[in-house]
Amino acid sequence: MNAVVLLGPPGAGKGTVAEVLVARGFRHVSTGDLLREQIRLGTPLGVEAQALMDQGQFVPDDTVVGMIRDLITGENGSRFLFDGFPRTLVQAEKLDELIDSIQGTIDSVLLLECPDEVIVRRLGGRRTCAKCGAVYHMAFNPPSAGEYCDVDGCGLSQRPDDKEETIRERLKVYKEQTAPLVEYYEARNLVHPVDASMRIEEVRQAVLQLMA
Repeated sequence: MNAVVLLGPPGAGKGTVAEVLVARGFRHVSTGDLLREQIRLGTPLGVEAQALMDQGQFVPDDTVVGMIRDLITGENGSRFLFDGFPRTLVQAEKLDELIDSIQGTIDSVLLLECPDEVIVRRLGGRRTCAKCGAVYHMAFNPPSAGEYCDVDGCGLSQRPDDKEETIRERLKVYKEQTAPLVEYYEARNLVHPVDASMRIEEVRQAVLQLMA
């Protein structure tokens, strides 16, 4: 099993980079998607995760590590892209243990770098239709009629974790808990920085060049 780790603050564009690598045959593992599925199902984990995410906090390490363990066990021939995991040094060490146990390797770590103010503008402008799930951005992809969905005319809302105070708390938590991972992986010469403040297509091309 081979893996690439995708690091970067919330709003840096990890989903965009993931699309490029999935097209190259990687299996995308987003802890955010896994948790959102638990939230959608209304499981106890989902209820706990929703409360923490609304406050800009991370879900406990043991919970996330358990989800990843269940996912990669028995997948020796796969190529994984870990998006949103690891987020802490404890998770990174646990991931190393899991990968070693199946004789896999981490080939590279893509580090998306983006200024805080750019991230606040990106995330703070998002609006979602509660009925159909359509997502808009008030600056970059606005609806045609004020704050109403173009699909069904319903009013749009801002998710709690897209409010400015929550975004800044998420960035603070990222710097405290996740940024130290850069040093951890740099010691193994795995880190490849990417300027994530560029336009989407430019970021994609930068990633493709690094992975060539």
